[in-house]
Amino acid sequence: MKQPQLTDTLFDDFLQELPADFQEQAYELQAFARARKIRSPLQLLQLVLLYCGQDLSLRSCAGEVAKLQGYLSDTAVTKRLAACVVWIKSLLKRVFGLDKQINNGSLNFIVIDGSTVQEPGAKETTYRLHVAIDLMSLTLREVNVTTDKVGESLDHYQLTAGDVALVDRGYNQPKSLVPLIDRGGHVVLRYNPHSMTLYERCNEPKVLKSIGNSAYAI
Repeated sequence: MKQPQLTDTLFDDFLQELPADFQEQAYELQAFARARKIRSPLQLLQLVLLYCGQDLSLRSCAGEVAKLQGYLSDTAVTKRLAACVVWIKSLLKRVFGLDKQINNGSLNFIVIDGSTVQEPGAKETTYRLHVAIDLMSLTLREVNVTTDKVGESLDHYQLTAGDVALVDRGYNQPKSLVPLIDRGGHVVLRYNPHSMTLYERCNEPKVLKSIGNSAYAI
């Protein structure tokens, strides 16, 4: 029997990238126990994508389920999503090869970005989140909260030797990049030529090398 779809979005191509046993793993890691309003691990994955991929609210996710399976509260959606954490992390590690040790622990790959938050009823941004995620373990390393007037910068994080900061073009700030490099850290960033000029000192290694629209520090 064909599984009822929670959305009209086709994600067959997405499923092709997942391990063949991703549904069996949902049972093994206790993300899915038995069929109720969510009738299969496949539908549970669709629910995860509604929330994390399409950025629907918990109530909207519950509404999508209710169209096909009947009423489901936003609290129930929260519980089901919380049960998926270990399962989804396991899938991501296998898809991206993070389940294999690739650097003997000598480097820590840290994904860094900022995001604004607007509280319900507010007309403007309420505050800004500065988040650092360990790419290898898929765990939060740091979360800092500031006013919306504080911009993105590596100065918000406690980065040390061996850390590789993976950042977007908003972090093209030599005043925060150079100190990290001096401490033995590394940077991989999307280069913005309007914010930072690449340069080379005479008879010394390059500080930054350009690779297309990205750059890496050495």
